[in-house]
Amino acid sequence: MKKIIIILLILINSNYGFSQCTQATGLYTTNINYNNALANWTPLSNVDHYKIHYKVYGSSTWGNLGNIGGLDSVRNLPLLQPNTTYEWEIMSFCDSTNQMASIWSTTDTFTTGTFIPSIFNPIITNSIGNNNCNTPTNLSLYISQSLNEPDIGTSIITSDGGSFNIQALSTGDSVGYAIMNTSTQNISATLKAGIIAGQNYATINSYDSSGNLIGFFVIENVNGGIKVSSTSASDGNNYTSGFTSEVHFTNLFINPNINGPLQFYSDIQSELSHQINDTTTVIISCTSSILENSTENNLSFEIYDLLGKKTKYKENSVLIYKYSNGEIRKIITQRK
Repeated sequence: MKKIIIILLILINSNYGFSQCTQATGLYTTNINYNNALANWTPLSNVDHYKIHYKVYGSSTWGNLGNIGGLDSVRNLPLLQPNTTYEWEIMSFCDSTNQMASIWSTTDTFTTGTFIPSIFNPIITNSIGNNNCNTPTNLSLYISQSLNEPDIGTSIITSDGGSFNIQALSTGDSVGYAIMNTSTQNISATLKAGIIAGQNYATINSYDSSGNLIGFFVIENVNGGIKVSSTSASDGNNYTSGFTSEVHFTNLFINPNINGPLQFYSDIQSELSHQINDTTTVIISCTSSILENSTENNLSFEIYDLLGKKTKYKENSVLIYKYSNGEIRKIITQRK
């Protein structure tokens, strides 16, 4: 009998000896689309970190996701295949050495959706903080994409007037901030000057709240205007899950010293070689009346809103000006 008890104790220790941490429960999956999903679980107290593994249902090869903080209760499962059933489990660790681990949780399953690509149609808005001529102002660049549009590969934004005050910058100077919102992340970043090559060229580095470098782009003074160019890092699937992106320069842009329209041109190309161009026009004023300077060469014009309905001049609005010579311009008006 003593021998049997000893054998049972050995079996118990071998099967459960590693289970020194509470097993995670409450598994479920949300935000399921064709190539990723969000794994959710009930958070545990006194947990140092978690580990997730997932695989195609019925297969034998697991993919692993580590470095999941003990306070987390959700993690994105990336690089999935459309119309495929997956299963996933989670293990909790009560110390940083991976010695005190739970057993794997019960399994949760889900099925990804069908991939239906969307038309490449990023929404672009470029605006300035004030329209007073020869004055430093905030410059804001906004772009968004819908779910399943082809990923942006490169973006180039230029103007036909104004300049960046690059000569006043030193490496490390703060020049503004950026915000990126996706279906799974909300990122706020600080923009700081990087490499400065003379008064007409500088790289701008983007740092997250922990001070980690997460990206960069280039600003230039060229051909009587400015240029902002960037290349997006590929995520391997050529399609976006949807996002909004804002880049705000703080008093780095100087308005041109001339009455009339200032135009910003956007040239956006996808990773699949689609292209879209957009023009935004703001009216620079060196006199007291914005509206007086919105005509050029005595052309008559009519004003429409973005829905094509005829309207009157409005401050803080996006308006469409249709001139008597056939020219059409998108105008962003702002309060002085």
